[in-house]
Amino acid sequence: MPSRHPLAPLPLLGLTALLGAGCLSTTEPPAPVDPCEPNPCTQGDKTACVNDNGRASCVCKAGTILRPNGACEPLSAANCPEHAGDAAEPDDCLARAAPLATASALTGRTIEPVGDYDFFQIDGTARTIYTLTAEASAGSLLPRLDVFDPQGVWLTALDATTSPRVSLGFKARLSAPHYVRVSHSPRDPSPGTGAYTLTLAPSVVDDHGDTVTEATGLTPSAGGSTSPSTLSGTFEYGQDKDVFSFPVTLNAGYRVEFDTAGGRVIPALAAYIREDVRTPFRTAQNAFIEFRADSTTTVYLELSPPTGATASYSFRVLEFR
Repeated sequence: MPSRHPLAPLPLLGLTALLGAGCLSTTEPPAPVDPCEPNPCTQGDKTACVNDNGRASCVCKAGTILRPNGACEPLSAANCPEHAGDAAEPDDCLARAAPLATASALTGRTIEPVGDYDFFQIDGTARTIYTLTAEASAGSLLPRLDVFDPQGVWLTALDATTSPRVSLGFKARLSAPHYVRVSHSPRDPSPGTGAYTLTLAPSVVDDHGDTVTEATGLTPSAGGSTSPSTLSGTFEYGQDKDVFSFPVTLNAGYRVEFDTAGGRVIPALAAYIREDVRTPFRTAQNAFIEFRADSTTTVYLELSPPTGATASYSFRVLEFR
């Protein structure tokens, strides 16, 4: 008897609950409540909400940084105070960022005194992913990493939480210098200082785009096909997103199936239609999802790592008419 394909099709389930403009389904329980929806952070510039283990935490909005006096100060080239510290000072601004080579580690750096920032420069290459790790080795430092584009515009950040170590990845969209800032996490109210090691892992090229304009196109296979098309991908860093697109036809049913063989993960999924790429009509993390199209349009699948770590995945899309 021939072996069963690891993604062998299952019967299309009944579709009864309206999920938004475009599609129907009832295969998963409702998503957990997000404490940041609606956003409770409305005081001054501390309007960025972070879901901290189910509790809302208010931090400085993008484009500002927290100073020791508690104020959120706009980022600029002027944020470069002269002060004592390690041998690399002054390095509190983009203009004085120290070069950081790939596959390298820097030691002997400190966040000192309270409120210190250390900036580093990476010579980025377009569509290349860089992953940094900051680990405190002494003192009360709880490190935070921020990334800035070639114009100094803030891109992303991540704070250490339960351990003095944080890893953050980002994708360079331009072949130009990008900047990284190390600081004490503003989510820790204590005046943290201390030594740390900063490591930049070997760079990798992103396998799939992470926006709808960079989406990897696919063609759904016919339901019941003996040789359906399968797509694979890798989350190269913990914050990676891979986006795929495919056409859907009015009244046709669709099934997205993930393969868990060989250690592959089931990604977190958000599905959008071409007419609204901001609000997903479906979010899930299941071995499969189903929906029926109520218009002829394009669907985008945004996949994210379920555990915030590197992982591989494989899936296919089936169409039933």
